[in-house]
Amino acid sequence: MVDSSPISGGHHIYLGEHYVIRFMKIGFAGLGLMGSRIAKRLPGPGDELILWDRTHSKALDLASGIPGSSATSDLRGMEPADVVFVMVRDSPATLSVVSAIPKTGKIIVNLATILPSDSLQILSAVESGGGRFVDAPVVGSTPAAEEGKLLVLASGDENVIRELEPPLSRIGASIYMGPVPSGAYAKLTANLILSEVTEALAEALEFAGRAGLDMGKVAAVINASPYRNAYFDLKLDRMLRGEFSPQFPLDLMHKDLKYVTRSAQDLGAYIPLAALAEQVFGDAERAGCARDDLSAVYRFLESCCGRAPPRVNE
Repeated sequence: MVDSSPISGGHHIYLGEHYVIRFMKIGFAGLGLMGSRIAKRLPGPGDELILWDRTHSKALDLASGIPGSSATSDLRGMEPADVVFVMVRDSPATLSVVSAIPKTGKIIVNLATILPSDSLQILSAVESGGGRFVDAPVVGSTPAAEEGKLLVLASGDENVIRELEPPLSRIGASIYMGPVPSGAYAKLTANLILSEVTEALAEALEFAGRAGLDMGKVAAVINASPYRNAYFDLKLDRMLRGEFSPQFPLDLMHKDLKYVTRSAQDLGAYIPLAALAEQVFGDAERAGCARDDLSAVYRFLESCCGRAPPRVNE
């Protein structure tokens, strides 16, 4: 059964208790490292894509390579869209972008890491404007975005999220977390673990290097140990070789840690390691590692000791 009642525009197929959008006009705002990769994967056959970025040339360049897409220099150009995905740097940028998007009859989806309190503020603003809001921050860095293997932490009305199954399935797997701001809290939880695991690995390598150990053998120990994990497989060799091109920029992790500690204060949660991680990542950002990968916290720890990171033999 085809019906267009849930959202103006597009075609929708009624499946039992909910509608699934099949042909959509998709808006996407924010074409940075993650956003540009996600935007490419969202449209399916027959879908249209409207792209926006503060740097208009990014939208023009990306649109030129995606059939059925166009670029707009004004967020009001999202008017024809059925759903608008937003992937910008932080809470203030997300609030600003969402405020400028026409909302009536639309689903607005946030994919970025923002404060839970701001997620609630956006929910209120979108609903007041006649739209519906899904907060769906994603877990994963640029390789996962490129391959469509992100983890989407969706929160909001579950029926609305079901309508978005086709595009969301193209960027990864989804877990329904509950009402807004459950997704925001879940993403901060995930990034708290990520930051502390990264710092622990960096400190272990710094300690081993200072002790004069063969770093190739240290890597062999880690890889043979029960605490080896997929994240270490992704980062360990890169860290030892001094390869810090950004998959997840360090300054964004520092931003997320500030959101964690602020939210922890609001919740009354005692998480002392988070405060220490925020301090270390902040120091690394100020030391010049801002746009390097978050694993460059290792290089920062090394520089504190006045020596370059050791290299494994090629």
